[in-house]
Amino acid sequence: MANDGRTIYGFVRGEESHSFGGIGLEGTEVYTLSHENISALISRHGQTGFNDLPKETVLRNLTVYQSVIEQVMTAQSVIPVKFGTFIERDEGVIRILKRGKDEIAQCLKEMENKIELDVVVLWPDINVVLAEIAQTDEIKALKEKASEQPEKDALEMRIRAGKRVKALLDHKRESIQSVIIPSLLSMAEKHCLHDLMDDSMIMNAAFLIDREDAARLEGVVAGLDRHYEDTLNFRMIGPLPPYSFRTLEVKTVDYEKLNNARKLLGLKEQTTQQEIREHYWQLSKKFHPDKFPGDRDAQKHFEKINHAYKLVTDYCREPSCSFREEDVKNWVFLKAVGG
Repeated sequence: MANDGRTIYGFVRGEESHSFGGIGLEGTEVYTLSHENISALISRHGQTGFNDLPKETVLRNLTVYQSVIEQVMTAQSVIPVKFGTFIERDEGVIRILKRGKDEIAQCLKEMENKIELDVVVLWPDINVVLAEIAQTDEIKALKEKASEQPEKDALEMRIRAGKRVKALLDHKRESIQSVIIPSLLSMAEKHCLHDLMDDSMIMNAAFLIDREDAARLEGVVAGLDRHYEDTLNFRMIGPLPPYSFRTLEVKTVDYEKLNNARKLLGLKEQTTQQEIREHYWQLSKKFHPDKFPGDRDAQKHFEKINHAYKLVTDYCREPSCSFREEDVKNWVFLKAVGG
């Protein structure tokens, strides 16, 4: 399998070439490529994406990706790149460094000596909490009323009671968060709430702090754990790179795919956003499936038009844009995502 692809893990400061050994995907060597004091952490990889890989393989690759970044961050600040970013050859990586140097440098400056610590708070036994809520006067009254109703109305009352239990559980969760979060923010620059995996979770939050404050934050979490004794469980994950606060999304575009999309929309090599919208609008009206009921070919053609429009508008981010092969192959877009 050819190794023309490059996996990008993240960006660091410095311009000296460095090898971190075979810690990358499939045991590949992770090394740096540099331009003007900015380096990309990369490894050679034959894959061009994870879409066709089994879920287990994708999860294994995600673990390796995180491990690479977290090993490097022990010695220096790292700006992670979105998982699954593949670029062709070293030359493509250098092009990203050249075109995105200002954005990358700004992110590195903002996250200098910053780390992320994730704090998870759980109820030891969610059934105990739900049982307590079920014993409140409000829920007992709803259940009693349901028992007095015909079966159809009783079912509706029980559903109403269940929704109210959920609302009271959420309120209880928010009340606990309102006490915990301010005590942790006393030494954190900012925080970010993540989705809760199930009802047993009270809080799943990331905190951005100075590296030197990690021990102090851990001490506060330990103190909260002692304060709540057996009523709440606290878990801390980290130190981590600032995944939740600054991850760079890097986009390039395939010339052949973009050129085919341009032709499908009837666009010239030099066009404007206004012309793109007008051409799309005309085509979408002409080939809308409502005009061809039951015609599957018409439906597929309409979907191709929509896909082409999405590809073209994602590429054309300025009032005017060029579809010349040289310009397309030099196009790079970097976007900082996260709190």
